[in-house]
Amino acid sequence: MAGAMTLGLATVSTSPAQAADAPCTGTVSLYGVLPDGRLTFSQIAPATGNRFKTHIGPDLGFTPKAMATLNFNTILVTDTAGTLYRVDVRTNNLSLALLNDPVPIGTGWTHDKLVYDGHGHLYGTAGGTLLQYLVSQDKPAGSQHIGQRREIGGGFVLKTLASSGDDRLIATTADGRLLQYTINAAGDWSSAELIASGWSGFTHLVSPGGGLYYGVTAANGMYWYQDRNPADQSGADIEYHNNDPVDASGWTQTLLSADPETARCASDAYDYVLPRGAVARAELDDPHHDYPAIDIQIPTGTPVYAVTSGTVSHVGGGYGNGIQVNGADGATYIYGHLDSRGVASGATVSPGQYLGESGNTGNSTGPHLHFEIRTDSVKRCPQTMLLALYDGLTPPAPASLPTSGCSY
Repeated sequence: MAGAMTLGLATVSTSPAQAADAPCTGTVSLYGVLPDGRLTFSQIAPATGNRFKTHIGPDLGFTPKAMATLNFNTILVTDTAGTLYRVDVRTNNLSLALLNDPVPIGTGWTHDKLVYDGHGHLYGTAGGTLLQYLVSQDKPAGSQHIGQRREIGGGFVLKTLASSGDDRLIATTADGRLLQYTINAAGDWSSAELIASGWSGFTHLVSPGGGLYYGVTAANGMYWYQDRNPADQSGADIEYHNNDPVDASGWTQTLLSADPETARCASDAYDYVLPRGAVARAELDDPHHDYPAIDIQIPTGTPVYAVTSGTVSHVGGGYGNGIQVNGADGATYIYGHLDSRGVASGATVSPGQYLGESGNTGNSTGPHLHFEIRTDSVKRCPQTMLLALYDGLTPPAPASLPTSGCSY
């Protein structure tokens, strides 16, 4: 457990301590605002829940009301008068500072909550109505970069609101329920009750992705949780770390926001093959040109991850720098044309583990990832499995995948 911190007095770092591990990688970066208006930046190790950094920055110069992190150095913050500001920050191992004064980029932003999903959609609630906006720039300058306002629905009277993934939100209510909302491309939404009670004590809830949830209590303690399948509309697989909090006290921020989609956690058995933002979902059902497989057009250097656990062997020939994983599920997975391999032949990998970077090696006419699945030497169409994994759902069994209809 990390030691307690006293925010607002000095920059604080804590030494690592023993904690229950989770199968998670990446970063957990949290921005916050103290009661006196000063900005904070904290980082937490996703595997252990240990906070290892907190910096205190300058006063924002206005009274903040709602906050959403777009990326590592860009935050959106509203004030009590409804002005939306872009806050450009500079942080390193030693300090937190503003690159410039907060930039006003809009008015009429009377939302009580804001959250960004990391995939181009900003969500906010105002008077119980959930609204969706399209963010088209990493550093938006105004309505030309934050627009397409869409009213999703009413009845969103929530105590906390966070994003857990692409067009997926989690929230708590005053009576202690943990809820999940999923919004589709048409703006329709569905909800699920993950936990029926017991979550009323949180004043803030944030998520960096990967099914990791961080809640701050009224006593200013921060606790962490891992949802093993954050898209399954069930809270039965949420792992609690209540005996190992991030900090037992010290989180006095009035606002708190996570850099979205920066943590990855392996599911029980399967994980997605690429970073979520690397390719549009619609390209995952494209046919292969020759036989049951798929060629995913992505730039050279894109990280490639193991879909499931298994043993690695290197393959070459037309595959170039290829990797074969003999899966623990009995299927064989081939990742072709990599620019570089990141695991040795004979290594054992787990779901979501880094395999290498995509490329254009072997029999290839352009940068892409060739992905195929075989069961008993029979080639299977991987498209429905990839779509399920992209959506965070349990994929179909490899042996149930079709053997035709996915090539031309």
